[in-house]
Amino acid sequence: MIVSIAWRNVWRNKVRSLVVIAAIALGLWGGIFSYAFMQGMTGQQTYSSIHTETGHLQLNSPKFLLNYDLHVNVANADEVQKEIATMPGVLGVSSSIQLTSIASTAYASAGTMVTGVDTANFRTVSELDKYLVKGDFLGRGRSNQVLIGQQLAEKLHAGIHSRLVFTLQSYSGEITYSAFKVVGIYKLHNSEFNERMVFVRKSDLQKIIGFPAGSASAINVLLDNDEATAVTEAELKNKFPELQVQSWQELSPMLQLMSGTIDQMSFIFVFIILLALAFGIVNTMLMAVMDRTRELGVLLCIGMNRAKVFRMIVLETIFLSFTGAVVGLLLSIVTVSYFGTRGIDLSLIADGINALGFSSHVYPKLDFGFYPKFAAMVIIISLFSSFFPARRATRLNPAEAVRQE
Repeated sequence: MIVSIAWRNVWRNKVRSLVVIAAIALGLWGGIFSYAFMQGMTGQQTYSSIHTETGHLQLNSPKFLLNYDLHVNVANADEVQKEIATMPGVLGVSSSIQLTSIASTAYASAGTMVTGVDTANFRTVSELDKYLVKGDFLGRGRSNQVLIGQQLAEKLHAGIHSRLVFTLQSYSGEITYSAFKVVGIYKLHNSEFNERMVFVRKSDLQKIIGFPAGSASAINVLLDNDEATAVTEAELKNKFPELQVQSWQELSPMLQLMSGTIDQMSFIFVFIILLALAFGIVNTMLMAVMDRTRELGVLLCIGMNRAKVFRMIVLETIFLSFTGAVVGLLLSIVTVSYFGTRGIDLSLIADGINALGFSSHVYPKLDFGFYPKFAAMVIIISLFSSFFPARRATRLNPAEAVRQE
């Protein structure tokens, strides 16, 4: 009985109810879509960093990352790499030589980080070849091939087949110069990476600087499951206690910081929207109670107890909120699914976004389990929002209420 009356009361003033339902639906849609947008941005940034820059885990000798000293290396890198490759959950393992250098052309020069890689193994831990905008990936042909980022290519005025001269320090400590031919240009979503990182074949770099065969500066590991990172990290530390094992979070602390900050900002934004909806619901239901003061007084006079009046107002609020929540959630599911497939093009502000390491083409993403949780939050908020109007209705004096026009 009370449920039926409450549902009918919601639609007695259709205009007001529809306005409130639309406000709730649009508010929820805005909050959910913005949250999905932020999740998509951070998710893409994390995926790109893991699958092109660091892998899930990296092993190197302690203190190597302090100054990239060639002598602080993994002497038995080949054996370590083979042992890691047999571990469950490992998709790929690749060792590399890393050292700082200066790249020069006839027009300009720039500081770079030269990374010598085994082409076949490198493809198992990095998707860098998918981001080529010009040329090809490192091949088996001519020696001294180099792969550079687009920002570096623009800075050095270099293109495909251009010759770059690298100033390097050999393993013996001498300064050496070597010319490399540009065979490919890549473009990631990280401008700093594009401008600094260059890739050559490990065999070419070993010959030039005299780096010991079978050794490596670092070993990168890619897993088939992000959630297994911590477990695999612990296993590797037990297997190789003499090496430093770091996860992608430790290798990219700024990425983790920015992801965490964006998550917090998204949560605060959604909380503000829900808080605003709560005040809107309270205001609407107070107006409904004031408009129906005489009616509520009559109900109290003919025998309806105050508990039933309280429940009726609470149910009206829940029905109103739930209807808006359903519409908002359906609208959110449709838009997130649509843009999650097609993406949102932010090319107009690509330079600024790429400078922060984000993609200029964002695919909003949200776990489906988020929707029922969000709906439950809305119901809980509407329930608390209904208490004040319902309490106001139960405190009416029946004799005074029936005399009001």
